[in-house]
Amino acid sequence: MDIYPVRDAISTAYLVVSDDTAMLVDAASESITPKVLAKLDELKVKLQLIVLTHYHYDHVGAADALRKATGAPVAIHQLDADNLRRGGRLAVTPKSLRGRFLAPFVTRGDRPSVTPDLEFGDSEDLQQYGGFGHTFLTPGHTAGSQSVILPNGTIMVGDALTEAIVRPHRALPPMFADDSETSIRSVVALAEASHGDVRVAHNGRVKESTLQDLASRARQGSLRY
Repeated sequence: MDIYPVRDAISTAYLVVSDDTAMLVDAASESITPKVLAKLDELKVKLQLIVLTHYHYDHVGAADALRKATGAPVAIHQLDADNLRRGGRLAVTPKSLRGRFLAPFVTRGDRPSVTPDLEFGDSEDLQQYGGFGHTFLTPGHTAGSQSVILPNGTIMVGDALTEAIVRPHRALPPMFADDSETSIRSVVALAEASHGDVRVAHNGRVKESTLQDLASRARQGSLRY
């Protein structure tokens, strides 16, 4: 199994490939569409599934274009499905200085509507949809934020975590969270599920030890945002 990060200006989607099959976790912006299609052609694999970790526009932008080009269904957790379909102006709740700085930019303009083909429950075996591994609900950033655990133990967490700028690969809480307490519980759940390879959706990979440190603070009640 191989993982190919596909980046746009701010987000990272992950193309997961095994044998002649591929799954995409998150869809960044529409600008990644030709990159993903080129990689599929280069590897001679078929995209079978597009899994969205949540409904924010910087994670779903290429979903429609890639679905039309490949026939792969688009999946999201059922609690985020209505917001994905609705589109329109994004509302976020900043939880850090960086989040407060970025909020005016990420809430500017209307988001396109995307209609999901699949609405997942709290835990889904992705093999039945042509993908790999399974999802599990890691809410807080949004109500329906979900993470993907691959058979090799890699976790793709979307925006349930973010990465520090000054100290690269250090896990931090999300910049935005609809529900802080729920998000903190998700940090602990991710640490308990982690096997060492943790991928976030904006900067790439975080060190698993820093996730464990974050979870330790959460268990002690000292993690607040």
